[in-house]
Amino acid sequence: MKNVYLFEIADVTAQQVKLPYSTGLIWGYCHLNETIAKNYKLDGWFYYREPIEVIMKRLDNPSVIGFSDFVWNTQYDHKIAKQIKEKYPNCIIVFGGQGTPKADRVSNFFKENPYVDIAVHGEGEVTFEDILIENLKEKPDFTNVLGCSVKNSNLSAHTTLPRPRIDDIDSMPSPYLDGLFDELVENKDHDYDFEGAIETVRGCPYRCTFCDIGDLYFQKIKKQSNEKVFKELDWLVENNVEFLYNADSNFGMFKEHKDIVQYMTDLKSKTGYPDNIRVDWAKAKADKVIDLAKLLTEANMMKGITIALQSMSQEVLDAVKRKNVDGGKLKSFFDLYKDENLKTYIELILGLPKETVKSFKDGIFEILDLEYYDYIGVYPMTVLPNTPFAEPDYVEEHGIDVTETLPAFFHHDYPQGMKDETSLMVVGHSTLSRDEYIEMSMWRWMFMFGHNLGYLQYLARFLKLTYKIEYREFYEKFYSYMVENPNTFIGKEYIETQKRYVGILNKTEFWGRSVDKIKKDYYWDFEEATSLIFSMNEDELYKNLKDFLSQFKLDTQVENDILEFQRIFACNPNVEYPIKKDFHYNIKDVLFENKKLKNSGYEYTFKNKNYNKDFLKWCKEMMWWGRRNMQHQSEVV
Repeated sequence: MKNVYLFEIADVTAQQVKLPYSTGLIWGYCHLNETIAKNYKLDGWFYYREPIEVIMKRLDNPSVIGFSDFVWNTQYDHKIAKQIKEKYPNCIIVFGGQGTPKADRVSNFFKENPYVDIAVHGEGEVTFEDILIENLKEKPDFTNVLGCSVKNSNLSAHTTLPRPRIDDIDSMPSPYLDGLFDELVENKDHDYDFEGAIETVRGCPYRCTFCDIGDLYFQKIKKQSNEKVFKELDWLVENNVEFLYNADSNFGMFKEHKDIVQYMTDLKSKTGYPDNIRVDWAKAKADKVIDLAKLLTEANMMKGITIALQSMSQEVLDAVKRKNVDGGKLKSFFDLYKDENLKTYIELILGLPKETVKSFKDGIFEILDLEYYDYIGVYPMTVLPNTPFAEPDYVEEHGIDVTETLPAFFHHDYPQGMKDETSLMVVGHSTLSRDEYIEMSMWRWMFMFGHNLGYLQYLARFLKLTYKIEYREFYEKFYSYMVENPNTFIGKEYIETQKRYVGILNKTEFWGRSVDKIKKDYYWDFEEATSLIFSMNEDELYKNLKDFLSQFKLDTQVENDILEFQRIFACNPNVEYPIKKDFHYNIKDVLFENKKLKNSGYEYTFKNKNYNKDFLKWCKEMMWWGRRNMQHQSEVV
């Protein structure tokens, strides 16, 4: 028997690791071939990051090794592959996945990575099957295999004809139903919980330049039957998989999806599983997903509905070919979701072509002026290798400026080998200099901790509702306060964060920051680190906020009341709830019922979960999983 090994390395986040779904599909397809079953043994499945020396000890005369390559594991995969080829020179090493170049970009791949023998393009299930069959021949010729590039003796690439897509994905075997994952979940060699994935459709009709899912190859959408999806969900529930990721690019596009959601929520009601699901919703119309979102929300399985705007500038959207979002419908979206009591979260991307500091700020303020109080996520733009963003013509057209940095992975420790990973982060373009990128990033940081994590939101809302001070005026004055007061607690935090953004550009820092007093080997997004520091230094923070508010010349008692309300309302792991507090003014009524300010004496009770200074638990529940539906807010009565 020839030994086969599969690698689909994911990182452990908050004690969760992904079941290797992509390679599971591939091996599920291959192992049903009688010839393969008679001649090959799957002798090892690697799906989470371990020391490379540990992995090498587990290999036994490998014949073929397949790597499912992504931006978060590329360097790790290549390090392992190189060592394998040195020790086992006759082993056939196959790379595929989003990190492997497409057929039209593969020319230098083998020169740069001579230990790789075959690069798979497009769907890999049938291609890997054909590779295994060809490898059984006395003199295998992999140029007979469709859908791949084969290394020549001079390290050039021989690219074969494209592999037609699998027409009937419903007929494909399932790694869940065929028992391939049974041993992984029954005899796991780690303490991590599993995250499962389901795929109801394959393909995406859109062509956004920053994404590789909408490649022409995957334009046509293929469906799985609901019956098959139901059976996979049953397996996940039977094996106590709490967290589920829906791998569809636009879930909710088809009427069948409502039946799937109903089935999931029924399972949750009966068994408690799955506990949570992450969904990439259909982007075009709110009414296509609202019924599904209501079901998931009522079952407490979902944090909110994504509104993937990416930018509020039409010029930017045109540059990235984002034609499926109409920012003009945003207010109606908000109203519709609000009427249904559904949380939403907006996604924006930092550094897209044509974006400027001004257009970025204008976009944020436009959203805030719609009285949007939910989550606004702003994510750094990472160049994926098979996207139009990586094409030389596109780079030249928009003057794309990138820097190599560690991937922007947050809220976990970087395990063995993680610090060897790098990705290309956009840090400028023809309308955005590097200095302006730093300024834009600082505004992002302020919005993220101020609005999303709640350290400024209620002050800003109160001032607008009561004194007609616009959000733009409030946040611009706060930004100036940080810059102009470098010796204050807040000013020092500004300087420290700015230094790290500069370090990213100079390749001396990466997108992540440790907080020594919490857990030194954990790395947090910048606003998360700031929030942790704020929670440990509340007295200093609110001293600065009081000083900042003085410029608005509020009545002293009003100022004290809103500061105290803000302080208690934003959850702090150091605080014991419930908290009863007397206020002179009706702050709650002003903020949440849009009533006029009255001085009549009020007692409010603030309720929240107690964490007893368990910062990691607080971060997991409030900042990691809970920030999108604003769980850091207290209930106040």
